[in-house]
Amino acid sequence: MTKIGDSLPLKIGEGSSSSAAERVMANSSAVELPLLTRTNYHEWSLVMQVSMEALEQWDAVEAVSKDRGKDRRALAMIIRAVPREMKAGLAVRKSAKEAWDAVKKMHAGDDRMKAASVQRLMKQVENMAFRDGENVGDFAMRINGLVASLRELGEEMEDSRVVKKVLRMVPKRLKQVVVAIEMLADIDTMKIEELVGRLQVAEDADAEDQAASSAEHAGQLLLMEEQWEARQRQRRGKEHVHGGIGEKGGGHDDDDDGSSTSSGRGRSRYRGKCFDCGERGHMARNCPRKKKEQALLCNVDEEPTLL
Repeated sequence: MTKIGDSLPLKIGEGSSSSAAERVMANSSAVELPLLTRTNYHEWSLVMQVSMEALEQWDAVEAVSKDRGKDRRALAMIIRAVPREMKAGLAVRKSAKEAWDAVKKMHAGDDRMKAASVQRLMKQVENMAFRDGENVGDFAMRINGLVASLRELGEEMEDSRVVKKVLRMVPKRLKQVVVAIEMLADIDTMKIEELVGRLQVAEDADAEDQAASSAEHAGQLLLMEEQWEARQRQRRGKEHVHGGIGEKGGGHDDDDDGSSTSSGRGRSRYRGKCFDCGERGHMARNCPRKKKEQALLCNVDEEPTLL
């Protein structure tokens, strides 16, 4: 940034008022000018215009001023705000307007290049869409930047056109808000700033609802997990009860839990080992081997009686 109060090797014309020059230089001591680069012409021209209007020098750029001193002061401001390699070329210009137009042509090009730039920018505006995760404010800044570039090239885009473009491109989560705006507001007279403000309010409310919904869903998942753990504890308790019955009826090996399963007829079938024979599937009291041995003993006891 270059301060206006810096010295400049340009002489004020003879017809200029020294008091006016001193007043302009004094008032401009706190004003800083942007430095022109290869990529910031649009922003540079806007800030320069505002600065020169504040110091009452802009009319010398819009039309050749008859006041030689005023024209030289306007030219001095332009020269201070350009790169070193451009200063000599602009210093020999006949007027501030001629110097300004030269800078503009260097960056905006001739009419054919200007038309091509307009078409390119218009296509970018038409093809604009919300990026993933982009909010309304960021999208509006992007489209406003393109609109400002078009205006600098002399192509005016009405606010209503920009408003309708934004309304067409909003994410699905805000479609209901768009319908309400189209029904209740006059979009032909609405400013883009007003539209962005309304959409941002709705976007913030939607973000709060999503946060609350996520918290509620997380609570539901936690509750389901607690219910599942309670059911698992209940199931383990039932299996422990079945195992206790098996031990009371005849016992089983320590490495088996003694639980039982339901058979096809609805009866409980023991899955542990028999304490008597070591086979699985029955308790000691129902052991087939034990019953067979008892039957043999009975036969042996009865034979002497028969004799």
